[in-house]
Amino acid sequence: MTQTKYNEGVIDSVTEWIMANLDQRLSIDDIALKSGYSKWYLQKLFARYHNETLARFIRKKKLMHCITDLKNSKAPIISLAVKYHFESQQSFTRSFKHVLGCTPLFCRKRQLEADVQQSLRESDDPCSICRQVGFDATERNKEIITPVVRNDKFHPRLSCVMR
Repeated sequence: MTQTKYNEGVIDSVTEWIMANLDQRLSIDDIALKSGYSKWYLQKLFARYHNETLARFIRKKKLMHCITDLKNSKAPIISLAVKYHFESQQSFTRSFKHVLGCTPLFCRKRQLEADVQQSLRESDDPCSICRQVGFDATERNKEIITPVVRNDKFHPRLSCVMR
């Protein structure tokens, strides 16, 4: 029982450290060193605690922070890819589209009003706000597809995938 609480504390502190260092290059080896666990054991604990892999968690959080940068700055997309340590703009765009369901350029073009931007900063699912606000008539008619959960464990994408 005590071991479980200790493990949860370690995973919580690792999660906090990741969130504070999203603009850094985060490798699983470095995170494992900071946690004091082997990288294999850390990944197992992390997946059990968060219901997703450590790498997917990091990628998703980096991309969520990118949405704010896309909406609030005019920085080139390549500079955001570099800022969040993606290998190239192509890998950034591919990851963005896979996780969020649209390209960074498409996300940027959906400009929102000031009050909606504030709720975007506070939201855990910023794509839901984009779905509710700023669509033209053709986009509203598109069906929103909820991703399939595989083996009741890992969600392959966020719930904002559109087709």
